[in-house]
Amino acid sequence: MVEQPRVAVPDFALQELPAGMLDNGVGVTTAVREILEETGIRIEAGDLVDLGAAYPSPGACDESVGLYACEKQVTGEELGRVKDRLGGLSDELITVRLVRVCDLWRQTSDMKALAALYLWDRQMGMVLPTRKGGVSAATEWLAQTESASDALRDRMLEDLVLDTACVVTTAKAFKALADQCQDLSARTHLAQHSSSLSQALCAVLQRTLNDLGQLDESSRADEIFLLIQTLRCMGNLSADNNDGRAQLLEHGGVASIAVVLSLDEAQSEPLLTRAAFGAALNVALDHTECTKALIAAGALHPHLQVLGTGTPSDVWPIVCMSLDSLCESDDARAQFEGHSDYAASVLRTLGVLSRQAGGDQLARGAMRTLVWVLCETAEKSAEVRRQLCSPSAVLSLLDLLEFYLSFPEAKEDDGEAPDEDTLPAPALPNRPIPQSAANRYADAVTQAVVGVSGEDSALAALFPSQPLMNRLVSILTSSGAGSQRADGMAAAAALCLGNLARTDDHCTRLVAEHAAVVRTLIHEWLIQRSVNVRTRHAASGLLKNLCLPQANRAPLAGMGLVAAAAGGVRSAVVPIQANCIGILRHLANGSPEPGTVREMVAAALADALSVVRETDVDAIRCEATRLVATIAKRVYLSGNHAARDVIDSKGFDLVTPLVRLVMLDGVRHPLLRQESLVALTVLATVPRHVRGILRLLVKENSAPFAKPPTTDAIAEVEQEQEQEQGGFAEVLADLITNGADGPLPQAALQAKSLVTQLATSSVELESDDDGVSVLRTMLIPLLS
Repeated sequence: MVEQPRVAVPDFALQELPAGMLDNGVGVTTAVREILEETGIRIEAGDLVDLGAAYPSPGACDESVGLYACEKQVTGEELGRVKDRLGGLSDELITVRLVRVCDLWRQTSDMKALAALYLWDRQMGMVLPTRKGGVSAATEWLAQTESASDALRDRMLEDLVLDTACVVTTAKAFKALADQCQDLSARTHLAQHSSSLSQALCAVLQRTLNDLGQLDESSRADEIFLLIQTLRCMGNLSADNNDGRAQLLEHGGVASIAVVLSLDEAQSEPLLTRAAFGAALNVALDHTECTKALIAAGALHPHLQVLGTGTPSDVWPIVCMSLDSLCESDDARAQFEGHSDYAASVLRTLGVLSRQAGGDQLARGAMRTLVWVLCETAEKSAEVRRQLCSPSAVLSLLDLLEFYLSFPEAKEDDGEAPDEDTLPAPALPNRPIPQSAANRYADAVTQAVVGVSGEDSALAALFPSQPLMNRLVSILTSSGAGSQRADGMAAAAALCLGNLARTDDHCTRLVAEHAAVVRTLIHEWLIQRSVNVRTRHAASGLLKNLCLPQANRAPLAGMGLVAAAAGGVRSAVVPIQANCIGILRHLANGSPEPGTVREMVAAALADALSVVRETDVDAIRCEATRLVATIAKRVYLSGNHAARDVIDSKGFDLVTPLVRLVMLDGVRHPLLRQESLVALTVLATVPRHVRGILRLLVKENSAPFAKPPTTDAIAEVEQEQEQEQGGFAEVLADLITNGADGPLPQAALQAKSLVTQLATSSVELESDDDGVSVLRTMLIPLLS
């Protein structure tokens, strides 16, 4: 500003803009000359921007005043030279004063200065700064608004909404506010004290979206700039701020964000992509209503569209995090399922990211997020699993699993596998045992492989694929025993093959066509190759499935499966224990070779009987008892003298576990009770076992079997009730009398058969003990 005496006012220190008479010259040239004469500052004509012209008093004067603006960076030294400088011509008394733009309106009464300030505030933002570092007056003013009153800010925001012409000025205003909202206390204050900012943002965003459809390509740049700053401000305002989110939702801003995501520019302009998906992420994160609104407005498809390009981008991490936030809502399932290329798009993106993730933390983070998205949606949606149910998709999942098992990140804090007896409670047998926390991503991918291969459609879609079968076979026969990668890959391959081997045809083909793999499963993965319980569990589950067809049992027994499975009968890991007992029971069914039965008696029967006595897991006790029943039938019905000699020489008690199952579990498991009664009937032909059955007919000997193991707290109560509990004879009497009306009527017939055989065998024994008395007085009369 220049300060000089003005007599007409009168003011002897009036601050004005540098000015001069045009005198028929060119306005911009005159302005350059007057600035140099009055202030000593040299500028170029190209530095000046024409703000237009105005009539000071149209009713009294026909002259207009042309106004120009200039943005120019100067050094502190240059400012020092002009500060308080005396300038002007010889008859002018001009002093140069330095005035901040934000203080100008308070320090001058010069109409030219006030008019120029207003025009500069409103118009200057529409042109690019002429020098680096230039800034519009609106932005400079907004930079000071932290100390301004809420009412003043509200009026300014109202002006921005109403003024549709100053696009870039509005954008710069929102940029300044977005920068302020990076501070939590600032955005909390803005949201709690007024909704004017949210209203202004939503109104401008909706208006801009409407305007974009009517603009040609050359005019869209400013509108895109405004979109970016509006979305930045929305995203920052809503970050960890539920008040801001609620306001944006109320005024339609959330739905508008979804519309922006669908714009072509949101897919091609990185700045707009980052701003739009960042706003979507911050608005919806942990906010159910905003998440539902985004999903309802169709926000999922643009996420997948960005990832589906296959071209890596630094906005992928934001897109992945936003997608993860949305997929947590059940409302998202329909849109995932409606996107037929969803699974393929995600797998392509993961493939690209895995090639970048070696040294790129952002790519690694995006990959982790996207893995969770894929695995979570696959778990929730059968349609997504169907999309993954192709050989190429499963091969991609195996590549992804190998990446996480091989990558250093997957090895953090992952020490040696724990001993079996120190493991936590295991998972259900039909699911992979969870890996350590460091391998949670590998575990998630493994679960996805299991879920996909477990679909019914996988039997026809995956099993015939030679590339997939070759990969699974290669994994199970590869070297590297004991390594985390080899164990993890083998577990996934075995679980996948186990799911595919759910038909007799598939099982028999696996054994016939891939005998080498089966031998590896038996002798290496199940027995000695891996101490990793996850892999042993998967191998035992696959082998159990392969034992189901009768045609496979003899070849599997010939490969050494009996001895291998016998080693797991007393495993402390329940899923492995259950699978090994199941393998032995399947091998004993049908028409096993005598040598197989003898080997089973010698290697597994003692452990099976110990498990029945000691385990507190009902399912394991029942399964082990079924194994005992099956062995008993095979040994004594087939006349297997070698196996019988082993039983007799070791004095195995086969009767007690069978009687215990009938009494303790018979009501809950009528089929198992029937199996046990059949086995007891077979044993009733053998004098040694007849004595055991007769002994347990006495109530005092068998009544304790009618109750499960108890804690000390309730032992006393159960002791009082024990007198009221019946023994084995009472159970048989009830079956003979009422069993025909029960869930398995055959039990009544089988109980009669047992009593009939005992009646015959007891005569041959010529015994008069208490058991014979119970038989003759309580049970035999019921046969008539």
